[in-house]
Amino acid sequence: MIGKSLKIILVLAGVYLLYVVVSCVIVPSFHEPKDDSSWKPKIDLNQNDIKGMSPDKVVLLQDREDSGLARLQLIKNAKESVDISTYAIHKGPYADLFFGCIFDAANRGVKVRILLDGIVNKFNRDLRLYSYAIFTHPNIELKYYEPLHLGKPWTWNNRFHDKLFIIDEEIALVGGRNIGDKYFSAAGSKGASNDRDVLVFTEAKRNKASVLTQMADYYQFVWEHPYTEKAVKKISHRKEELGKNKEKEALLSLKNAKDIYPLPINKDIDWKKDAYPTEKVYFLYNPHQRINKDPLIWKELVSLSEQATKSIYLESPYIVPTKKMLEYVDSEKITVGHLKVLTNSVASTPNLLAFSGYWFNRKEIIGSVDELFEYQAKTESLHGKTYIFDGRISLIGSYNLDARSTFLNTETMVLIDSKDFAHYLQKELNKTIDQHSLQVLEDGSYKNDNKVKEAEAATWKKWIVKTMSYVVKLVDFLV
Repeated sequence: MIGKSLKIILVLAGVYLLYVVVSCVIVPSFHEPKDDSSWKPKIDLNQNDIKGMSPDKVVLLQDREDSGLARLQLIKNAKESVDISTYAIHKGPYADLFFGCIFDAANRGVKVRILLDGIVNKFNRDLRLYSYAIFTHPNIELKYYEPLHLGKPWTWNNRFHDKLFIIDEEIALVGGRNIGDKYFSAAGSKGASNDRDVLVFTEAKRNKASVLTQMADYYQFVWEHPYTEKAVKKISHRKEELGKNKEKEALLSLKNAKDIYPLPINKDIDWKKDAYPTEKVYFLYNPHQRINKDPLIWKELVSLSEQATKSIYLESPYIVPTKKMLEYVDSEKITVGHLKVLTNSVASTPNLLAFSGYWFNRKEIIGSVDELFEYQAKTESLHGKTYIFDGRISLIGSYNLDARSTFLNTETMVLIDSKDFAHYLQKELNKTIDQHSLQVLEDGSYKNDNKVKEAEAATWKKWIVKTMSYVVKLVDFLV
């Protein structure tokens, strides 16, 4: 009897596993995204028909501590509303300060909304406790995008990768950072992740010409989307008490912030003083479709690559060009003078799966660009997604150069038309290249550089990357 029951269980498990593989692997490999025939590139580099300046100004935030401080201060100074979307919130002191600021703002009447990915955050116990506190608070709401549903595995690939802060609909922060210690840690911190954010602001609220109006409308669209659900629908008295205790802990962390966080949270800093004027700022995002999306951000990057004549600067944590991505590229149309690329090295990457996809294509990438550089560090990594075209157009946001960001994830980016900002961003990117990176030669070795020492990766790490690269190639459309 036991043997028969076990056979039934194994058969059912096998059927379910097959169901998952078909839904998550087989179908995406064949599914063609629905094409938006009305799509047009945002920018024509060959002409400038913009009359006057944009009402939007931009500030580059790339120092980890500054970026962390900016988020806390933006929430602290909010008067009416705070809308936040991010892929993940990681347990740790920074997250506690973050929620301390959230509760403090809500307690003084600010309306707060938080949108998170529904799978990667599911097993964060601290976040679960915070969700109980949020459920009982009249001024805070928390929703999950595509929460885990075991009966709908075709939704599992549709991950929410947006990173967006909107404060009072007057200032916004767009970038690639999640909420967690490693993204905002001090210099020399082990496991630190280096990224970039753009602060966008306008002096006139709800100015139709401002990109902030587009951002606010987009946030509202996702907030009300059928894929989005309330994080908590009901709680017991015990969970309500657990939530209240967690809220008290967060507010206590904020009160004692100087003992937890080395930067002056309570000191007012003028983040706008380093702003650059712009010709125009555009907000880019992938459509909200399941399985494979129409790759709108990738189309924009391809269009800009075809238009560029002078230079392209490209930074991504990993670069995994797939067959389906390259179907959108006509290499004969790309005639840019110089293509410079920066990504992680084996030593610096924390994402072995995605990096293995890059490693399989590394030789081909070397042959298709003018300069390929790899970041040299063992305790830090690159997480930035930065693209610069002809020293004029800059893109910063959450989009990685891989199939997952192209077809599967939601993504957000800002496209900035500003020569001054692009030149500054290019200068900052060159600092990372000159001070912390090595150029990859045609044979895969590094060019000698007296200023930068090669970060030697552990043998086990090299072996895993090389071995996995052949496996990942078979499913690179999911990476």
